[in-house]
Amino acid sequence: MNGRWDELQELCEIAIEGQLTVDSAARLESLVLSDPAARRFYVQYLHQHASLHWAAAEPAFMPATLPLVGENSSTSKISEEVPRRGLWQTTRIAGLAAAALLLGVGIGWYPWRVRPPLTVATLAEAKACKWDGGSLPTVPGAKLPAGRLRLAEGLAKITFANGAEITLEAPADLELVSPKHCVLHAGRLVAKVPPNAIGFTVKTPTALIEDLGTAFGVNVLKGKSADVQVFEGLVDVHHVGSGRLAHMRTGENLRFSPNSFAKFNPMAERPSADRDVKWSDAATRLLQISTATGQGKDAYIRRPIPMGNGPEALLLVKNTVQDDYARKAYLGMDLAPIAGLKVVDATLSLTFAPSELGFASEVPDATFGVYGLTDESLDGWGEDSIRWDNAPANLPGGAALDLDKVVPLGQFEIMQGVLSGTRSISGQALADFLNQDTNGMATLIIIRETKGSGRMDLVHGFAGKHHPQLLPPTLKLTAVPRPKP
Repeated sequence: MNGRWDELQELCEIAIEGQLTVDSAARLESLVLSDPAARRFYVQYLHQHASLHWAAAEPAFMPATLPLVGENSSTSKISEEVPRRGLWQTTRIAGLAAAALLLGVGIGWYPWRVRPPLTVATLAEAKACKWDGGSLPTVPGAKLPAGRLRLAEGLAKITFANGAEITLEAPADLELVSPKHCVLHAGRLVAKVPPNAIGFTVKTPTALIEDLGTAFGVNVLKGKSADVQVFEGLVDVHHVGSGRLAHMRTGENLRFSPNSFAKFNPMAERPSADRDVKWSDAATRLLQISTATGQGKDAYIRRPIPMGNGPEALLLVKNTVQDDYARKAYLGMDLAPIAGLKVVDATLSLTFAPSELGFASEVPDATFGVYGLTDESLDGWGEDSIRWDNAPANLPGGAALDLDKVVPLGQFEIMQGVLSGTRSISGQALADFLNQDTNGMATLIIIRETKGSGRMDLVHGFAGKHHPQLLPPTLKLTAVPRPKP
């Protein structure tokens, strides 16, 4: 089934269970009355349910067993005909009941008992939001049934009952349908879907996006196209116009127009001529910048090795009770893609992998710190030339930095024995640091604040730009145009 039939079946099931709300009943009416195939499906589905229900309640309606050998023909004839007539009557009654329900929908009468609306999602957070109509409450913390949200300004975070989370970015028009399905009529959203919510779908005018455990962004422009960007994981996208299925992976970007779909480069996008707003008032933009973007760079330093390490797949980080063999990682982010933009939300994502150096049992649960280099005169370090004695803001010790030249941006933890996965930091400190940049290059430094035992303790490794398979350090940004002076 495609998304439309899945939605119809789901609404039929809700109707049978007596859980239809006024909005979902209206949606069922719209689907059934707009398509003859949907009407047939509706009648057959309720017919089948009614037949099974009545057959269970009235055993006499079920076919009788065949007569025993030796019974006279007249008795056999009666015993065969009567039950069959009962079964035919049951089928006929069920069909009439389903037809009556269909007619009831057509005249606005809903035969199901309308109960208090089911909670589809929760409005978890609203940042500088202004709302433009809609049918749902807009107070942070409000429980949201099925219905419509129209956001004129700001960012709204919505958590669905199945665990999926979306951030809606103004201007946007979103319809909540069920705990695992929504419709983005216009605007942008970012979805983060945990494993227990796999199968969450976002419908747009030109595409149906089905999550397979991922984080992705969607932008619908005036109902003409849907841009889908996969930040992490996998997404299946059904193109409405052609019926084709696109399997999208991390880092892929596809634009779904009414008649076709193709790759696009979000970094090269410019405002189109048919936008309703000027560039100075344009909607927020979703951007990704990694150490592999533009003039980006990454490296690590270690003591007492005097020379830089050059390009390596893993960026190594270590802190131990002995200063020898300490390691720190340096990231250089080319900020050219956000020139003229103000970052309103920022996340640094890191992928870690086994370094095969040292023993995990010799390091407890470890806390890592990420710092931003504030002395921009030091941003010119090179991957091949950086070393312990010339690294920006570096001081002796596995976690020591010159606090006059750096600012703390966030922390993350890696539990003992966990050797692979992803970690991230986010927040206003990171966004402010990026907004204060003046030379188009941001240097981030990663240290391990937790010390190992000194007995061949583990060296943690993070994928760098030269890793053949894993994602490099990546900034995931939400940005808006800077106001003109």
